[in-house]
Amino acid sequence: MVKFVLTGVTGRLGSQVLKYLLDLVPASEIAVVVRNPLKVPSDITSSNVEIREGDFSKPELLDIAFKDAEKLLIISVPSIEHEFRVKHHVNAIDAAKRANVKHIYYTSLMFGTDTQGHLIDSVAHVMQAHLDTEAYLAKSGLTYTILREGLYSESYPLYTGFFDYKKDNEVCVPGDGPITWVCLADLGEGTAKLMVNGGHEQETLLLTGSTPITISTVSDMFAKILKRPITFRIVPVNEYIENHVRPGSTPPYPTGEEDFLKKWATSFKALERGESAVADPLLKQVLGRELVPLIDTLTKLFQSDLNSN
Repeated sequence: MVKFVLTGVTGRLGSQVLKYLLDLVPASEIAVVVRNPLKVPSDITSSNVEIREGDFSKPELLDIAFKDAEKLLIISVPSIEHEFRVKHHVNAIDAAKRANVKHIYYTSLMFGTDTQGHLIDSVAHVMQAHLDTEAYLAKSGLTYTILREGLYSESYPLYTGFFDYKKDNEVCVPGDGPITWVCLADLGEGTAKLMVNGGHEQETLLLTGSTPITISTVSDMFAKILKRPITFRIVPVNEYIENHVRPGSTPPYPTGEEDFLKKWATSFKALERGESAVADPLLKQVLGRELVPLIDTLTKLFQSDLNSN
């Protein structure tokens, strides 16, 4: 019988959750929800989990996709568009309620805390849809756990002025602040274990890395790994936008569009406030080991890519 239903398993975080969940429970207890069952990667089809069709934009499919779920993982929609994201998240939550899901786990983001770990309003545009979804979930009457996943180490380009390590010699951003970076594998394993272990009903958990590291320090890491000088500059928002506008960028993150860049620049204001600075010990405790340091992830990313070319 299916106990765990996962969405977003073809994405970066969801695929890691599925990988580690398969180490913890039989495949017969897992179902995954995908938009097109005919295009599921072979590593998922060969795992013997149940594959169900579902789409956050089609509530009628979700009623069937979420059926019999004891624990449902809702991976947030990969977009920066506020209303679009909230609508899809609400569809998923409402469908979970109709399907009598016993416990929802929602993947939020690690903005919106003060330096002591207290939950606060966020100035980051990307966090607003998460806050609205969290509030809707809290009023839903469902049992839930909100997982504020730390900023991904693998997503460093978003926070370093889209730094391209193959050619760039400068990190140009409109602000700086400490980030407790955490790699996707650690988040995936931690999320899987939290779902299996249970508990934490009606709680917001902070899944962060162990050490706050500023963007300027990350640029120093770039220099160390790449063995060349890397300049770090904080510039006005308008200069940041002018420097990074590019034609031809596409959703879900059209990083070269002016509108996206204006919205994304608010993330740096949040970093300056310390919204991503908290180093919560929970993830390390759940994993029972040290977390992967940012510099190790960067080194692996850079060297594996360079070795493949």
